[in-house]
Amino acid sequence: MISRSIRTTSAAAALFTAAALCVPAAASAASSADSSAASAAPIATPASSGAAAVVLPTGDRVVLGAGAKGGLSVEQQPGGSDAFASFQAGGDRYVIPSEAAPYVGHSLDLSLFDVTKLAAAHNPSAHIPVQLTFAAGVTPAAPAGVTVTATSGQNLTGYLTPDSAKAFAQALRDSVKADVAAGHRAGTGALFGGLTAMAVPGTTVPAKPFYPLHILQVNTLDAAGAPSSVPVILMNTDNARTFTTQIFSSDGIAKVALPAGNYAAISLDFVFDAQGAVPRTNIVSQDGISVPAIGTVPVATIDERTATSPITFTTNKPATQVGGYVAIDRSDPTGFGAGLTLFTGPGETYISPEAKPATGSLSYTLNWVGASPATAASQYRYNLAENSDHIAADQSYAPADNTLATLRHTLNLDPAYGTAEANIGSAFITPDGYGLSGIPVAGNSVTEYLTGGLKWVSEMDLPQAPAATDFTFGILDDDIAVYKAGQSASRTWAYAPETPNFGQHSAAGSSLFGCQACAAAGNLNVTLGMLGDSNRDTAGIDFTAAGTAQLYLNGKLLSSDTDQFGYLVQNVPAGPGTVRTVFDYDRTADGISQSTKTHTDVTVPYSGQTDPRLTLPAGISCDAAFAAQTTPGGPLPPCQVLPALTLNYQLLGLSKTNTSQLPVQALLLNVAHLSYGTVGSHAPITSAKVAVSFDNGATWKDVPALGAAGVYLAQWRNPAAGSPVQLRVTATDSLGGSITQTVTNPYTVG
Repeated sequence: MISRSIRTTSAAAALFTAAALCVPAAASAASSADSSAASAAPIATPASSGAAAVVLPTGDRVVLGAGAKGGLSVEQQPGGSDAFASFQAGGDRYVIPSEAAPYVGHSLDLSLFDVTKLAAAHNPSAHIPVQLTFAAGVTPAAPAGVTVTATSGQNLTGYLTPDSAKAFAQALRDSVKADVAAGHRAGTGALFGGLTAMAVPGTTVPAKPFYPLHILQVNTLDAAGAPSSVPVILMNTDNARTFTTQIFSSDGIAKVALPAGNYAAISLDFVFDAQGAVPRTNIVSQDGISVPAIGTVPVATIDERTATSPITFTTNKPATQVGGYVAIDRSDPTGFGAGLTLFTGPGETYISPEAKPATGSLSYTLNWVGASPATAASQYRYNLAENSDHIAADQSYAPADNTLATLRHTLNLDPAYGTAEANIGSAFITPDGYGLSGIPVAGNSVTEYLTGGLKWVSEMDLPQAPAATDFTFGILDDDIAVYKAGQSASRTWAYAPETPNFGQHSAAGSSLFGCQACAAAGNLNVTLGMLGDSNRDTAGIDFTAAGTAQLYLNGKLLSSDTDQFGYLVQNVPAGPGTVRTVFDYDRTADGISQSTKTHTDVTVPYSGQTDPRLTLPAGISCDAAFAAQTTPGGPLPPCQVLPALTLNYQLLGLSKTNTSQLPVQALLLNVAHLSYGTVGSHAPITSAKVAVSFDNGATWKDVPALGAAGVYLAQWRNPAAGSPVQLRVTATDSLGGSITQTVTNPYTVG
C-alpha cells in the first residue's frame, strides 16, 4: 500500500493493528515461548525506534514511520521542492521530489529516492553515496553538490551531503528551466552535460515471481495530447500479488512484460514553468486495462486530457495552499494493492474522474493545508480532509466552519535557535497510515482548523541552531487524538526541559512508538523516548544526537551500545526479575543551550505473571509480541505493560524561550508509570528526591520535594543570569522500580 504521508515523520509512526486473540491460542503461544526461554540464553537486540530520518539527494528532509502502514513526513520549506510523488513497490517506499521526477527512470535511478533503504543505510547527517556514469565521449564532471572520491573511465564515485544536496536540487531545477526555455518537455535535454545514470552504489533489481508474461504497451499523453514521460503505477486488480510495479514512459511509450489479467494504472505528471516551478500537476487514474492470455494485447493509453477536474478548497477565512496530499490507493478483492501519493505545494492539481471499481476497491484521500496571509494578525491554517471510494467529477470542496475543530499550537524555543523556525503539522489517520506536512511557523504560535471527527496526530520539527557543528534533525510528536467538530484544544510544544521519558499515553497510543515497555511470551522490550516536554504524551527523537546505552537483566550486563533508543530482550528467564536500562544522550553538537545532555537510569521490575488488567490496548504495536510471532501476519500473543517509572516536569514561570527570571524557581514534579489510557501500573510512588547543581555537577544541593502520591513541589534559588544549571531527580515505587534522571541546563537563567 502507498503511505499517506509527509511527517512518520512521521514520521514518524508505527500503526500496527494487533490480531484478535482467543485465550487458548494466547496461552499456547506463551507456553511455547516460556519453554524456549527456559532453555535459551537471553538475547538483547535494538528495539524499533518508531521512525527513521532521511535526507533526499535534493536536501529535502523525510521522516519514515515504522511498519508498512506507518506515516511519512516531508518538510515543506521555502527553497525546498515544490511537490513530491510517493509510492511503494517491492516492500520499499519511494519519495521523488518534483525537480527530479523528469529524470527518474533514465538518468536518475530510483535507488536515490528509496527512503526505506536510505533510512537503513545511514544516519541523516552522513554522506549520501552515489555512483555516476556519463555518455561515451563526454568528459565526466561532478554535478553541483557532488564530491567525487574516485574516477574510472566514464564512471564517477562520490557523495552528497545534507547541505550540498540543496545545490544538486538547484542544478536539477536549472536543467528543467533550460529544457522549458528551449521549448522542450522537461527532462528531454542532456542532464549535466551527458549523465546517463546516477544511482546509490550496489543497486540491484529485486526478484519477481515467475508467471507467463505478455507485453503491454502503455502510451502516455500530456495535457496537450503530446507524448509525455511520466511515472505509472500498474497493478493487477484480480490479484495484486501477481503483479504490481512502477514503470516510466519515455517520449510517450512504455513497454512492460506482465501476467494476463485486469489492471489499473495511476500516473502523475509535474508541469513546469520557465522558472522550474510546478504550477500544475496532472493525475490520471484509469481502470479496465485488459491483458488477455491469448491473442494480441491491446495498447493502453493514459491521457492527461482526461484530468479535467481541478481540486479546490474554499474556506471562510482567506488561505493559500501550502501543503497536503492527494492519494489514490487501489486494492484487489483481498485488500492487497498499491497506489500513488502526491504531496502538494502551492500549484494546482487536476485529476481524472473515476467510478467505484467493480473489482476490488479504490480509496481516494485528500488533505488540503492552506495558510493565512502574511498580513493576518495571527497565523492560522486550514487542515482539511476528504475521503471517498471513487473520484467524483466535481472536486470543489467548501467545508463549513461548524464541521471544524480548532487546535492552537504554541512553541517554546531555545534562545540558541535565534531566528530559525520550527515546523508544525498535523495529520489525520487513515487505514494506510498518515501524511503530515511540516510547515514553518513564523514566531511562536499558529492555529489550525481541522476537519472534525477524525483521528489526528501532530508533530513539531525542531529548528537547526546556527551554532550546530553539523546537520541536525529532531522531532516531537503527540498521541493520536480525536478532535470533534466545534472542539477547541491547545498544546505548548518544547516547554523545558526536553528529557527522555516513557510517558502517559492515550488508549490510542503514541504516534511515534509502540509500547515502550512491555512483556509478551518470554520477551520484553524497553524503549525510552529520547525527547519529551511538559506534555505527558510527547515522544520525540533527536536523530543526530550522540548516545550510549546499557541493559542489565537481573543485575547482569547484557548489552552495551552506542546510539540506541531501546532494547528487545528475548528468552527472558521465567519468574520475577528486573530489567535496568541506562541511557546517556549528548545533544551539544546541535548547537542548543538547553537540555544539552541527559542521563537516565531506570530499573523496571517484572513479575513473570499474567495480569489481564495490564494488557496493552488493541491497535498499539508491541516489539515483544512481534518477536514471538511464528509466521508473518499470524496471531500475536497478548502484550502486558511493564511498570516503568516516568517523570513529568512543570517548571513554573518560564518564558517563550524557556528562560526563568524568577529569584526562586519552582518545579511541579509528577512521578507515574507508563500507561496507555487506564492500562498501566498503579503501584504507589514511595519517594522522590530533587537536587540541583550550579557548577557543572561538581557539587550538588538537595532540594526538599514536598508532596505525596506522585505529585511533588520543589523550589530552589536561581543562580546568577547565564549560570549553568543541572537538575537531578530520583524516584521509587513500591514494586522496587526506580528512576534517576540528570538534565544539563534544563532551562536558561535570565
